[in-house]
Amino acid sequence: MAVKVETEKLVPGKVEILLPRFSPDGQKISYIRLTDPDALNELRDLGCLSVMEARTRQELLDIKGDLVALNYRERGRGYLDLMPVWSPDSRFVYFHYDDPAWESIGPRWSLYRADLSTGHVIRMPFSIDEYRVNTVDVSPTGKFLALNTRQRWKPYERKFFWKSTRRMILADQLVVCGPGGEDPVNVIEWPNDRLHQSENLGDFHWSPSADLLAYIVRFREGRYKEECFLNVYDPETRSVREIFRTTEHLDHFTWTPDGASILFHTRDPRAQKSSRRYSIFRVSPTTGESQKLTDHQEFFYPIAPEKGDRILLETHLEAGGRGISLMEVSGGAISTVVRTGYNLYPAWAPSGDAFVYLRTKPDAKPFWTWPAEPVLQMVEGNPPVKLAPVDSSSRLTSCRPIFSPDGRTVLFVAKDESEDAQARFPGLWISRILDLSPE
Repeated sequence: MAVKVETEKLVPGKVEILLPRFSPDGQKISYIRLTDPDALNELRDLGCLSVMEARTRQELLDIKGDLVALNYRERGRGYLDLMPVWSPDSRFVYFHYDDPAWESIGPRWSLYRADLSTGHVIRMPFSIDEYRVNTVDVSPTGKFLALNTRQRWKPYERKFFWKSTRRMILADQLVVCGPGGEDPVNVIEWPNDRLHQSENLGDFHWSPSADLLAYIVRFREGRYKEECFLNVYDPETRSVREIFRTTEHLDHFTWTPDGASILFHTRDPRAQKSSRRYSIFRVSPTTGESQKLTDHQEFFYPIAPEKGDRILLETHLEAGGRGISLMEVSGGAISTVVRTGYNLYPAWAPSGDAFVYLRTKPDAKPFWTWPAEPVLQMVEGNPPVKLAPVDSSSRLTSCRPIFSPDGRTVLFVAKDESEDAQARFPGLWISRILDLSPE
């Protein structure tokens, strides 16, 4: 059996396009257009937000002239910090608008909300002098927002040989508020006895089945001394529960689709070999019971599908590079599916019978300039299918593929390198996965 894929260009690359996303109902597509795509050495780019109808390709929203802050090259907590976020009902999209005077006062931005039903764009009620809003996550009911803000002034001391520098810096805080920014609540109470340690907020996500927020807090003292917490916050009762604690590094986690478990990996910073570095856990957010699925092996970044009983794992390969493995939840058996190359950002299809990932080749250049191509892989062992119709490539961070909610189409960013192509920069492409047919 062979997989048939039909790919076409959705938006040409007249300027660089990145961060495409489907709305939760699959009817709309949002993406960013960079206004200065040649500024490769900048840590932060400015772009314009666009929203289009997926079926008719009609433009629904175009934020022109208004700068949308975008620091997608600063990896931060491991994923894109300032990307636009949809509400569960696909009516609102949250995005960041930059202060026009940022050159003189430093990078500062505000959070905005666009209403796709009326076309109105409003500024969220967070003062730019009190809140630096970064990542936004919307609860599954749409009643709450979780915001990573930098609003706490804390003492910071830097030692370099005999010289010590002391100053006040902005530090992380996690804020939960209503969909319009009303009634903000600071979730984390940072303990005073840890102020001498390096402290920051890790990954945070809402449960897909309830308004329950899980988040990671890290405290680091010295090179190898670290303590990480995985906590759960209930916005209805405003209560916080600790469900996991570890002295190994903890930075990412993912919920299972039913909201009954949280999957994550810990990393031992003292391990020199990648095959003895990571441990995968599954923990219950209600009881706090944890189960270690792998113990100091080469597997990390577990991802659970909406359907099925297999978990995607990224894998350190013996010959170097990064592969992709599948683990059976019931028996715990692990099989490596992608064994060669350097493969990143695997994402499940909603049906759980396929996944898409980026295949790239590292070089001496910065990682965001690595050429990459999206590849579709069926779970049942069919050969991988290259989604791009020509030898296409894109900067690594802007090429992450994403499935539509029905799992029949894939969005990705790629540069058309055919002889007759006029696009200088990566554009937006769409691949439609057709039914299986005999070879």
